[in-house]
Amino acid sequence: MNVSNAPESIETVLIADNDPAVNSLLVEVLKSQGLHCESVFDGGAAWQRVIAGGVAVLVTDLDMPEVDGRELVQRIAGLPDPPRTLVVSGYLDAQLEQELRSNGVLHVLRKPFDVMEFAERVRGALKHAGARASDTGGA
Repeated sequence: MNVSNAPESIETVLIADNDPAVNSLLVEVLKSQGLHCESVFDGGAAWQRVIAGGVAVLVTDLDMPEVDGRELVQRIAGLPDPPRTLVVSGYLDAQLEQELRSNGVLHVLRKPFDVMEFAERVRGALKHAGARASDTGGA
Protein backbone atom coordinates (compact mmCIF):
# COMPACT_ATOMS: atom_id res chain seq x y z
CA MET A 1 0.00 0.00 0.00
CA ASN A 2 1.28 3.44 -0.86
CA VAL A 3 1.12 5.44 2.36
CA SER A 4 0.72 8.75 0.54
CA ASN A 5 -2.58 7.51 -0.90
CA ALA A 6 -3.91 6.40 2.48
CA PRO A 7 -6.57 8.49 4.19
CA GLU A 8 -5.19 10.72 6.95
CA SER A 9 -7.31 8.99 9.56
CA ILE A 10 -8.83 5.54 9.25
CA GLU A 11 -11.20 4.76 12.07
CA THR A 12 -10.61 1.14 12.95
CA VAL A 13 -13.25 -1.13 14.41
CA LEU A 14 -11.73 -4.07 16.30
CA ILE A 15 -13.83 -7.24 16.61
CA ALA A 16 -12.89 -9.57 19.49
CA ASP A 17 -14.83 -12.84 19.44
CA ASN A 18 -13.39 -16.34 19.78
CA ASP A 19 -16.13 -17.92 17.65
CA PRO A 20 -14.71 -17.86 14.09
CA ALA A 21 -18.18 -17.86 12.48
CA VAL A 22 -19.41 -14.90 14.54
CA ASN A 23 -16.11 -13.06 14.13
CA SER A 24 -16.20 -13.45 10.34
CA LEU A 25 -19.86 -12.46 10.12
CA LEU A 26 -19.34 -9.26 12.10
CA VAL A 27 -16.30 -8.29 10.03
CA GLU A 28 -18.17 -8.99 6.76
CA VAL A 29 -21.18 -6.93 7.84
CA LEU A 30 -19.05 -3.93 8.79
CA LYS A 31 -16.82 -4.15 5.72
CA SER A 32 -19.95 -4.27 3.53
CA GLN A 33 -20.85 -0.92 5.15
CA GLY A 34 -17.48 0.51 4.10
CA LEU A 35 -15.91 0.36 7.56
CA HIS A 36 -12.30 -0.61 8.30
CA CYS A 37 -12.22 -3.70 10.54
CA GLU A 38 -9.64 -5.85 12.20
CA SER A 39 -10.34 -8.98 14.22
CA VAL A 40 -8.81 -11.01 17.00
CA PHE A 41 -9.96 -14.17 18.71
CA ASP A 42 -9.12 -13.60 22.38
CA GLY A 43 -9.15 -10.84 24.93
CA GLY A 44 -5.37 -10.78 25.35
CA ALA A 45 -4.86 -10.03 21.67
CA ALA A 46 -7.64 -7.42 21.83
CA TRP A 47 -5.94 -5.69 24.76
CA GLN A 48 -2.58 -5.63 22.94
CA ARG A 49 -4.19 -4.19 19.81
CA VAL A 50 -6.10 -1.51 21.76
CA ILE A 51 -3.04 -0.31 23.67
CA ALA A 52 -1.08 -0.17 20.38
CA GLY A 53 -3.48 2.64 19.41
CA GLY A 54 -5.72 3.52 16.51
CA VAL A 55 -8.83 1.59 17.57
CA ALA A 56 -11.86 3.89 17.55
CA VAL A 57 -14.44 1.21 18.40
CA LEU A 58 -14.06 -2.15 20.09
CA VAL A 59 -16.71 -4.85 19.74
CA THR A 60 -16.10 -7.66 22.22
CA ASP A 61 -17.70 -10.88 23.33
CA LEU A 62 -17.54 -11.72 27.03
CA ASP A 63 -16.69 -15.43 26.92
CA MET A 64 -13.16 -15.53 25.47
CA PRO A 65 -9.83 -17.17 26.29
CA GLU A 66 -6.77 -15.37 27.71
CA VAL A 67 -8.56 -12.27 29.01
CA ASP A 68 -12.36 -12.48 29.11
CA GLY A 69 -14.48 -9.62 27.83
CA ARG A 70 -15.43 -8.45 31.31
CA GLU A 71 -11.79 -8.00 32.33
CA LEU A 72 -11.01 -6.44 28.94
CA VAL A 73 -13.75 -3.84 29.49
CA GLN A 74 -12.38 -3.07 32.97
CA ARG A 75 -8.84 -2.62 31.62
CA ILE A 76 -10.02 -0.38 28.80
CA ALA A 77 -12.02 1.78 31.23
CA GLY A 78 -8.69 2.71 32.85
CA LEU A 79 -7.15 4.07 29.65
CA PRO A 80 -6.87 7.84 29.20
CA ASP A 81 -8.57 7.73 25.77
CA PRO A 82 -10.43 4.42 25.51
CA PRO A 83 -12.15 3.26 22.34
CA ARG A 84 -15.95 3.32 22.29
CA THR A 85 -16.93 -0.19 23.37
CA LEU A 86 -19.81 -2.47 22.44
CA VAL A 87 -20.39 -5.86 24.03
CA VAL A 88 -22.06 -8.72 22.15
CA SER A 89 -22.83 -11.80 24.22
CA GLY A 90 -25.30 -14.55 24.87
CA TYR A 91 -24.42 -14.51 28.57
CA LEU A 92 -25.92 -11.37 30.05
CA ASP A 93 -28.05 -10.50 33.05
CA ALA A 94 -29.19 -7.10 34.29
CA GLN A 95 -26.47 -6.84 36.95
CA LEU A 96 -23.67 -7.66 34.48
CA GLU A 97 -25.10 -5.27 31.91
CA GLN A 98 -25.13 -2.49 34.53
CA GLU A 99 -21.51 -3.29 35.47
CA LEU A 100 -20.46 -3.13 31.82
CA ARG A 101 -22.19 0.21 31.31
CA SER A 102 -20.58 1.61 34.47
CA ASN A 103 -17.23 0.69 32.90
CA GLY A 104 -17.97 2.78 29.82
CA VAL A 105 -19.66 0.25 27.51
CA LEU A 106 -21.79 2.21 25.04
CA HIS A 107 -24.05 -0.61 23.82
CA VAL A 108 -24.77 -4.16 24.94
CA LEU A 109 -26.27 -6.52 22.34
CA ARG A 110 -27.58 -9.92 23.32
CA LYS A 111 -26.82 -12.76 20.87
CA PRO A 112 -28.50 -13.49 18.57
CA PHE A 113 -29.03 -9.94 17.33
CA ASP A 114 -30.00 -8.25 14.09
CA VAL A 115 -26.83 -7.56 12.08
CA MET A 116 -28.21 -4.34 10.63
CA GLU A 117 -28.95 -3.04 14.14
CA PHE A 118 -25.40 -4.05 15.04
CA ALA A 119 -24.00 -2.08 12.09
CA GLU A 120 -26.07 0.98 13.10
CA ARG A 121 -24.75 0.79 16.67
CA VAL A 122 -21.16 0.59 15.42
CA ARG A 123 -21.69 3.56 13.09
CA GLY A 124 -23.15 5.52 16.00
CA ALA A 125 -20.14 4.62 18.14
CA LEU A 126 -17.82 5.82 15.38
CA LYS A 127 -19.66 9.15 15.29
CA HIS A 128 -19.24 9.46 19.07
CA ALA A 129 -15.54 8.59 18.75
CA GLY A 130 -15.07 11.19 16.00
CA ALA A 131 -16.88 13.86 18.02
CA ARG A 132 -14.74 13.08 21.07
CA ALA A 133 -11.54 13.35 18.99
CA SER A 134 -12.71 16.73 17.63
CA ASP A 135 -13.48 17.98 21.15
CA THR A 136 -9.99 17.08 22.38
CA GLY A 137 -8.23 18.42 19.29
CA GLY A 138 -6.79 15.02 18.35
CA ALA A 139 -7.72 11.91 16.46
